[in-house]
Amino acid sequence: MALDIALTGAAAGMEDRLALRCRSGDSTAFDELVGRYQLRLFRFAFRLLRDRAEAEDAVQETFLRVYRALPNYRPDGFFSSWVYRITLNECRRRLRGRKPTLPLEFAPVSDNLPDPQATVMANERHRQLRMALETLPEHYRIVMVLFYFEEMSVDEISRTIGVSVSAVKVRLHRGRERLANRLGTPL
Repeated sequence: MALDIALTGAAAGMEDRLALRCRSGDSTAFDELVGRYQLRLFRFAFRLLRDRAEAEDAVQETFLRVYRALPNYRPDGFFSSWVYRITLNECRRRLRGRKPTLPLEFAPVSDNLPDPQATVMANERHRQLRMALETLPEHYRIVMVLFYFEEMSVDEISRTIGVSVSAVKVRLHRGRERLANRLGTPL
């Protein structure tokens, strides 16, 4: 546990140093930040937007916004919360401007599973979970995605979405309850 905390602190300090180097015009530092966050932010945006091209565009726009906002960034060890917050705001902006559409089906989990029946059953469970997750109100869905898929702590989620730690805990609890009810499984 202490090692995890030390590593998290070291990573946060490194990201702050990279952000400061970006401010002074070091393009390789920005490339490193993009490399660290591109896939993570894409997965997050994809889970919110449910459209590959839209998620790619949202992440690209996020990095443009990050680059423009770097002069205003205060290095306090919370770069990840800051960049996720920008991504979340970009996804929300895109969702507000979107007309209702049917979601595209996601790619299968894996093509090389040895048992085809297990693959079908796993895909069906994932489909049911995705559909149940999509029915949650946005404030529950965002917290659930950040906690379970992006593996953020409650504190990080609190900073990212700008609500108290207790509000995050309540949203996680209520989101779990709603998912369990939707899926017909006990907590």
